[in-house]
Amino acid sequence: MQIAKNGEFYDRIFPIVLPDAQIYKPVARLKYIKHWEEEIKDLDEEMKGVSAANLQGFREKIDQYTEIRKMIAELTNLLTDMNTLTSDIHSESDFEDLINAIAVRLDE
Repeated sequence: MQIAKNGEFYDRIFPIVLPDAQIYKPVARLKYIKHWEEEIKDLDEEMKGVSAANLQGFREKIDQYTEIRKMIAELTNLLTDMNTLTSDIHSESDFEDLINAIAVRLDE
């Protein structure tokens, strides 16, 4: 999220998509949204059950979860459009393509 906020997202990352990420199917990506909505709801509900005194960090977590929820659809959509390689491909090439891409970027 922080990289996306700072701009030039495509130029600043070299994503490796793990098999269990499941970002290429819209229905699977919706599960990420549901997850963060549940995290927000659960923490909010639990906070209502205790005194508001001395809850440092809890409100900040809800804010963080809300920000993730706000950006997750856009980020996963951007990642699905990128030319990403799987961890298996990288392992087979001993990460050569990734290392070369990073070297080129550093030389710019």
